[in-house]
Amino acid sequence: MHSAELQIVGTEPTPRVQGQIGALVYHQAGVLAIGPPALELQPLDEYPGQNPDIDGRGDYVVIGSTVYQRGTTMSEWHLSSIGTADTTSFAYINPASWLTSSQERFLGESSINGSATWVVEATDAIGRQFRIWIREADGYPLRYTTSYVNVKGRTYYINALYLRFNTDVSISPPSLSNHGIVGIGAPVQLPSGSVTVINVAFDCSGTAIRQPTPKYKFVTIMLAFIDTGPNTMSISPYAWRLYGDGTNGAVPVDTGSPASLRSQVVEPGGRVSGGVTFEVAEDAYQLITVGKLPDVTDVVSVFLPILPNGVSACP
Repeated sequence: MHSAELQIVGTEPTPRVQGQIGALVYHQAGVLAIGPPALELQPLDEYPGQNPDIDGRGDYVVIGSTVYQRGTTMSEWHLSSIGTADTTSFAYINPASWLTSSQERFLGESSINGSATWVVEATDAIGRQFRIWIREADGYPLRYTTSYVNVKGRTYYINALYLRFNTDVSISPPSLSNHGIVGIGAPVQLPSGSVTVINVAFDCSGTAIRQPTPKYKFVTIMLAFIDTGPNTMSISPYAWRLYGDGTNGAVPVDTGSPASLRSQVVEPGGRVSGGVTFEVAEDAYQLITVGKLPDVTDVVSVFLPILPNGVSACP
């Protein structure tokens, strides 16, 4: 075995009505490689639409002994090492880490999907006990399970099911260009200057050239670029997307407004501003814009004023 796809099934006890105890169940897909050791888990989207795929990467990546982790795809990456990982770590799902385990104990035999397995218990490098089911026919892992007490004081169970083996897996370190969500008016540094979202507004009327479709509205973010040198700066409205409130990666639309940002090259010392317009549902308010710029991912919260229930943004 040199790689595998996997599915994590996590469970956490939670109170139910009339004092009953139920369980919240979480699912995450992932891939891993053995040599060199690497692991990547896809984003955990507990609330639909709040953790969009803005860069095609998961939220938990392990390369060698380095752990890259972020709360959501909109958050900045935080680096740590496997050796300093806490008990919530997923790094030890990778069988490559089992070589550093201790207190190994053979528990017996079992069967998973008709395959005979050996069941082994051990303690990982951070002192957490785990069990693995190893297929007797070829020595491949079929299941891993462990548990820990989370910040809520509840016991969280992690089960990893290994699905497809020896597929073409390539896991590279994620880009660290996303420095987290900033607010309107906060400049974001670029290699040759900065960009700032200076304003956001919605428009239900449009222009003579283009109007929003029924039940939709235009949202325009105003951008200001400053080139402080020493190099030129290439800018384009199509580097920007809009997310949130049922809006998943909306692309800019051309309304014909003279204030629209246009693709151009800014010389050192130059200043350029303009608007980028998106078409979204009229009840979309909690929005985030993402600019995929050279060497920088610019993530800006652009919430719109929320109207009272029953009041339409575009009457």
